[in-house]
Amino acid sequence: MPVALGLDLGTTSISAVAVAQDGRLVGRVTKAHRADVSGLPSGHAEQSPTTILDVALEALREIADALTQTPVCLGITGQMHGVVLTDETLTPLSNLITWQDKRPLEIAGDGTTWLERFRSLCNDAAVRRTGCNPSAGYLGVTLFTLDGRGDLPVAARNALLLADWVAATLAAAKPLTDRTNAASTGLYDLEQDAWSSIVDDTGVLRALLPDIAESGAILGGLNHDLAAKAGLPIGLPIACAIGDHQAAVLGSLPAGESAVHINIGTGGQVSLPVSRFLRTATSDTRYLPDGRYLLVGAGLAGGDAYAWVRRTVSEWLSAFGVERSDDEVFETLNRLAERVPPGCEGLRAEPFFRGTRREPERRAVFSGVSGENFSPGHVARAVFEGIAAALAGFADDHARRPEVADRFGRVIATGNAVRRNPLLAASLARAFQLPVFTSEHEEEAAYGAAVLAGLRAGVWKDLTEVGATFRLIQAAAPSDTN
Repeated sequence: MPVALGLDLGTTSISAVAVAQDGRLVGRVTKAHRADVSGLPSGHAEQSPTTILDVALEALREIADALTQTPVCLGITGQMHGVVLTDETLTPLSNLITWQDKRPLEIAGDGTTWLERFRSLCNDAAVRRTGCNPSAGYLGVTLFTLDGRGDLPVAARNALLLADWVAATLAAAKPLTDRTNAASTGLYDLEQDAWSSIVDDTGVLRALLPDIAESGAILGGLNHDLAAKAGLPIGLPIACAIGDHQAAVLGSLPAGESAVHINIGTGGQVSLPVSRFLRTATSDTRYLPDGRYLLVGAGLAGGDAYAWVRRTVSEWLSAFGVERSDDEVFETLNRLAERVPPGCEGLRAEPFFRGTRREPERRAVFSGVSGENFSPGHVARAVFEGIAAALAGFADDHARRPEVADRFGRVIATGNAVRRNPLLAASLARAFQLPVFTSEHEEEAAYGAAVLAGLRAGVWKDLTEVGATFRLIQAAAPSDTN
């Protein structure tokens, strides 16, 4: 039975999966990459791309060593924003400047930030056609900021998303990007299907941007040197990378399914599939292979908000000389939160500790605080409910649009945060008033990358055939009492 491989280059970890033709996950490896660069100025966020590549090769080798079948292709996905600058040989000239980098929010010298200056140069109609609003962390805004600060390497010949750099490096091929990744730069016109006039208007160097390929198109074969490190066949077809959000949708939402799709990782995203390009005031619009689109509420609160609760509790304990592991703190918080009734006895949380994509300066708020409802368990549950409320609020904003009116049959949620936290699943079910389902397999983004590569390599004939193999499990219902 043919097997397709998928690789997800995440913010903190690398996941590699092997997917059989019948949809079974026959191999899975997840490894922390610990690629963060320390000692940077405040607001700077960088990772070592070569460290990430090395860990990715280790993960692929572990998958390859455990497989009894020879894989037929490799799909790649990863962080949808940020930038790696390389020379003409694809050798990095910079670290990966990640989606969390805040340099564009620094003052540019005229009293405005680099982001504000970038936006002032953009034509409103051109921005609308990109499907998103320029934000800190986007490749286009970061390039503009680096150029304005005089930090753009003279020898730079490519400005690439991490996954596009890894794919081109594995295949020793000309770097290409697909529509999902190109649009995430804030520089791609989804309506005209070409790089936007924003590139010229803002002075971003078009020569640094890659050409466009079909999502999952085969870039080339795995090169000799890296094949040896990965334990995979020389010439294994390497697919053009796809954005991690769309990969997670492809890996969990059956084609044509009437559902809201939620992805909760470090942040939170809620998506509504639509059949044509459509813009609204509160959503991003993203391309979804093949020939579909997503209305997306992006940059909302997610797993990092609950991690804030854990960090805060750990810091309080440490101040009193008590040390507990992260797992112990999480387990205790979950147990305490289960004892708190829905609604948290009046405590409400807006858990935007790092702001939102549309309001980067926004911060978290707790309200309804009394003398009895601010225990660790109350705070933990309130954060879960706040995450769910923000996601449901986006869906409510679009509920009356005819294009999405039939998309509210159920919620399909991806990300380990939902799978491992029943209270979060229950909070989502109550907030949406819909049943919540998760996929049987973990690592949905890597799975989706494998699925797309497999489609291009002939493992499956179309998305409908693939979707029929998905196994979805109900995680919560609106009537659940927990």
